[in-house]
Amino acid sequence: MPDASPSPPNPVKRPEKESGLSGISKKFWEEGLAAFYRNDEEGALELFLDVLEVNPGNLRCCYLAALCAAILGDEETLEEVCQKARRTNSRHPYVIGCEAVRAFFYANYERSEHLFNIALRSLPLDLDLHLGLGTLYEEMGAEEKSAEVYRQAVELAPDNIRARISLGMSFALNGEYTNALIEYKQAKAFDPSVENPHQHLGRDYYVDGLFDEAVSEFLQAIAEEPNSSAAYFYLLDCYRRMGRVDEMLDIYQTIKTRFAQDEETASRFFEFFRMYNEALPLLERLVKRNPNDLELLMRLSVVYQETGKFDKAIATLERAVALAPEFAGLWTTLAGLYLQKGDYPQAVASAERAIRLNRYEEEAYGILADALLYLGKMEDAERMAREQERIRDEAWRKYQNKFSGRDKDDNI
Repeated sequence: MPDASPSPPNPVKRPEKESGLSGISKKFWEEGLAAFYRNDEEGALELFLDVLEVNPGNLRCCYLAALCAAILGDEETLEEVCQKARRTNSRHPYVIGCEAVRAFFYANYERSEHLFNIALRSLPLDLDLHLGLGTLYEEMGAEEKSAEVYRQAVELAPDNIRARISLGMSFALNGEYTNALIEYKQAKAFDPSVENPHQHLGRDYYVDGLFDEAVSEFLQAIAEEPNSSAAYFYLLDCYRRMGRVDEMLDIYQTIKTRFAQDEETASRFFEFFRMYNEALPLLERLVKRNPNDLELLMRLSVVYQETGKFDKAIATLERAVALAPEFAGLWTTLAGLYLQKGDYPQAVASAERAIRLNRYEEEAYGILADALLYLGKMEDAERMAREQERIRDEAWRKYQNKFSGRDKDDNI
């Protein structure tokens, strides 16, 4: 049953232009909006946070930053932004929108839908709230509802790229591929920098396992934009899945000729398609040129594991830990590698370090218990196993409080 509805706040008409912004903040705001409407949540979030540093009371910015953080899975930023909005003690629809996004992030879809509808009762023509509600329905798997919300968004802003592409994706999820392509083409007409429509539709077919149809679309995308790499890699994997070895080898040679020098792009695609042997030399060259790039080191460590180079995986992750010693997750991963190698004292030390940094690093307790067991420390292993259960229960209670909204004081 939905939460009891409070009386809706008085209708609020959003001004056409954001007030209180000037100079660099206005520039960040405009660039952030443009990035968000191009589906670049990471770039948009960074810019929105810059705006909030100067204008923490900009509620529309709070809402959009919260939505970007939720889409990106960034819980810490989501909580910080929602707290900023909450501190205004306002019942503005964007504050309610922040709480709707927060509920959506913690998978309380019923509460999230309820809060979005409250916000939309006050701002029924607000594009951003429609986009948030559509995102919720996508997450719920409610394709028909998401399509209807995105239709409304397109009616509100026919030239909005995000609304067009989102509507196209909703059509594809409903199997309406022809309508999806129409929307992708319309988005491309408004902004030539967006993804090729046939490439986008090809990915829709690919996800649905319709590889023959996907191949046709990727070939069309390549014919229209021969210098865009993504279609080639997807086409390669389609041929591989279909057992069309000759075509697969041909496209692989094309990729090596055209894109092997773009090591960053090629390595990411090879990793995505689990072609680790192909990704390895590219990542090694990238790390050689960027020895202190934490993300590259973590990716290279994974690829070393996947290609059976276990000692190199550990050595690479040790370099990453040295760069970010306060990152509990890295210590947990390192502990797991030591455990697999059979270096139990090092596994114990790394797992204990992870737990000191974050007492809720649940996986570290399990690794620590296993390592202690292998070292013959039965009582300590049992104690750690019990502690893991206790932490799991505590973390679950914390999650339930966030799910229900009981972890904060509000009157929404």
